[in-house]
Amino acid sequence: MHPFATAPHRRGPAAGQDGIALVLAMIFSILLYILVAELVVAGRMVRATGENDALLARMRTQMRYQLQEAESQLLGDLAGAAEEEAGAGGAGALGGALGGAAGGGNPLAGAGGAAGGEGEGEQTDPTTTCDSTRDSWFQPVGHPDSDLTVYTWAEDENRKLNILALWSPDEKFAETTKERLVRLIDRLREDSEYDVTRSDAARLVDELIEWGKRSGTESMPRPRLKSDDEKQRDLTLPLHLDELMMLPVMEQMPELFFDKVIDGKVYLGLESVLTLWTSLGIDPGDPEKVARQRAQAAARGESVPEAPGQQAGGQAAGGQAAGGQAAGGEAGAGDEPKQPDGLGIRINVNTASRQVLRALFPSEKIPDRVIDAIIKYRNTVDEEAMEAAQEGGGSTTDITDFGSDMRLGEDVKYKFFETVADLENVEEFAQLPDPEVKTAFQEALTTKSEVFSIHLAALFKRNEEKRIFLLRRARSIVLRVDDGADGLIVPLVPYEERVGLRVLPVDMQDEEPVDRVAMYAEMDNFAQEERAWNPFLIDFYLPEHQREQFYQRR
Repeated sequence: MHPFATAPHRRGPAAGQDGIALVLAMIFSILLYILVAELVVAGRMVRATGENDALLARMRTQMRYQLQEAESQLLGDLAGAAEEEAGAGGAGALGGALGGAAGGGNPLAGAGGAAGGEGEGEQTDPTTTCDSTRDSWFQPVGHPDSDLTVYTWAEDENRKLNILALWSPDEKFAETTKERLVRLIDRLREDSEYDVTRSDAARLVDELIEWGKRSGTESMPRPRLKSDDEKQRDLTLPLHLDELMMLPVMEQMPELFFDKVIDGKVYLGLESVLTLWTSLGIDPGDPEKVARQRAQAAARGESVPEAPGQQAGGQAAGGQAAGGQAAGGEAGAGDEPKQPDGLGIRINVNTASRQVLRALFPSEKIPDRVIDAIIKYRNTVDEEAMEAAQEGGGSTTDITDFGSDMRLGEDVKYKFFETVADLENVEEFAQLPDPEVKTAFQEALTTKSEVFSIHLAALFKRNEEKRIFLLRRARSIVLRVDDGADGLIVPLVPYEERVGLRVLPVDMQDEEPVDRVAMYAEMDNFAQEERAWNPFLIDFYLPEHQREQFYQRR
C-alpha cells in the first residue's frame, strides 16, 4: 500500500438525510405560512364582518330615528289645518270610514272604507287646508351624520289607484276600476322598450282578480283576518302590494313592479301608481273587550278613552254611513250598493302622476290636452306666493345650516288646487262641453292625503371619487289621523327592509326636459352634491359623464 494512501471514507448514518431535512424544513415553513396567512385572512374577515355589522346596525338605527322624525313632520303639517276641519271634515271622514265598513260588511272588500268622508268635510268647510307639492314632506330630504346620510321621502298613497276597488260589491264600480287599471298599465311604460301591450295589461288585471278569489284553496288552512267577508267566503284580499309579483303574468315582465330610469327619464313601476292602503276603516275593536276594560277602569275609578272614530255609547262618529244605514247596522234588503267614492278611493290631484290622472277616464271623455293642462298648472310658479314670501322677510332658498336637513336648493312655490272646484281655473277643463263628465271627474279626485309611505335610504360613501357606496332601503306605511288634537300616526305596515328602485316622479319630462346644466349652475357645491347623491332623485342614476356636465367640484 502506498504510504500516503488513506483508508476509504465511510459515510456516517446521518449523511444521507441532509436533503430530507431541508425538504421537511421547507414543507413546515410553507405550512406555517399557510396557517399564519389563514389566521390573518380570518382575522381580517372577522374584523370586516364586525365593521359591516356595526355599519348596518348604525344604518338601521339612523333610519328608525329618521322614521320617527318623518312621522313628526307629517303631524306638524297636520297641525296647520283649521280647527273646524278637525271637528267637521275630520270626523266626517272617520265616520264615513266606519259607516262604509259596516254597510259593506268588509271595509276592504267594499273598497270604500272612507266612503262619504271627504265629501262631507269639503262641503262643510271649503277653506280647509290641502296636501300638495308645497308641503314640507313632499321633497326627499337628506340627514347627514358624519360619513352616513339618511334620505327620507314621504309619498302620499292617495296619489295612487287603489286595487281593492276591483272587488267592490258595486259591480259597476268594480268594472270601472278594472277599465282604469288596464288603461293605467297600458300607458305606464309607453314609448319605451318595456312597454306593456293592452292585452298583457288586461291579462294582468284578470289574474289579479282571480288571485283575490284564490280558487282551489278552500281546503287549505287559513288564518282569520279582519278583511274576511262572511258574504264572500271565497274572497281573500291581498295583504301586501308585493303579492302582485306572484302573478304568473309578472314572470314575463318582472321589471314592471319597480321604477326604472332609462336615458335620463323616469318610468314609473306598479309600486308607484297602485296602492291598497288607502281604503281603510278605523277598527273600533272588540266590543266585549272594550266593555270589560271600561268595567275594570270604572272599578278603579279611572276612565278609558273612546276608540278612534267612536262616540260615547259605541256609535260611530259622523252619524250614518254613506249608504244611509247607521254605522254598525245592517243594510236594508232593498238598498242599492253605494259607490265607494270616499277619501281613500279618490285621487289627490295635486300629487298624482300623469299616468294615474290619464287612467281615470278615457280620452274620449277627458282629452289629453286637459290632463296636460292640469299637470302644467300645478307646475306653474305662483308669482304672488313667491313675492309674499320675499316681502315677509323669508327666502325662497330652503337650504339649512350644514349638519341639519339638506334640501334641493331653491324652494319654488308652485300653484296647487285647494279644492277640486279649483279645476275650473284650468281653462281646458273649464271648456269641457259635458258638465256630467266634469262632475264625474271631480268626484274621482281630492286635494287631501291621509296615508303615506315613508321611504328611507341610508347611504354610506366608501369612496366618493370612484362612487363606491353602500345603500340600504326601508319603508313604513302610516295612516295620519286628524283627531282634533295633535293628530295620530297609525302604522299600517311597520318598518320593513325594501329592495328595488324608487324615484320621485317627474312631471312634464317629455314636454319640457329639465335643463340640469342651468339648474346646477345656480347651486352651491353643497346643494350640488346633495342632489347628485340623493337616491330618490333621477340624478343619482345618471351615468358619471352626464353628472359631470351638471356640476363642478370646487
